[in-house]
Amino acid sequence: MSNLTMEKALTYWDSDPPDTDAEVEMIDHFDARGMRRVYGRGDHFGRNHTFNMDIWMTRTGRLLMRCWSLCQEIDWRSFEIKRLDISKIPEPVKKVVLPDSWVPDLVRNTYDEWIREEW
Repeated sequence: MSNLTMEKALTYWDSDPPDTDAEVEMIDHFDARGMRRVYGRGDHFGRNHTFNMDIWMTRTGRLLMRCWSLCQEIDWRSFEIKRLDISKIPEPVKKVVLPDSWVPDLVRNTYDEWIREEW
C-alpha cells in the first residue's frame, strides 16, 4: 500500500493493487438503478460495526463507489473513480463481480480512511 502500511491498514486485501493512475473524487449520493455492480466487499469490526463498499458502472462507463453501513450512526459516502482503464472489466454475464486484484490502491485507501473516520 502506498499511503498506508499494512500495519496501519484496517482492511485486508487478498492481492496487491494494480498499477494505475486512478483518482477518487467525492460526489453526492447516487441512485444505482440501471447501473451494473462490478465490485463489492464488507468488513466486520467487533460486534456491531460492519462497513461495506460497492463499485458500480454506469451505462456510459463511469465508475461510482459507495461506502455504506446499516448502522445508523455511520455516514454513507459516495465517490467517482476516474482515470481507470475500464476495458478490462468483463461484459455482464449473469452476475460478474471482479476480484479485489482489480481495485486500485487509492480506492482501497479511501475505503480504509472512511472506516477510520466513522468508527
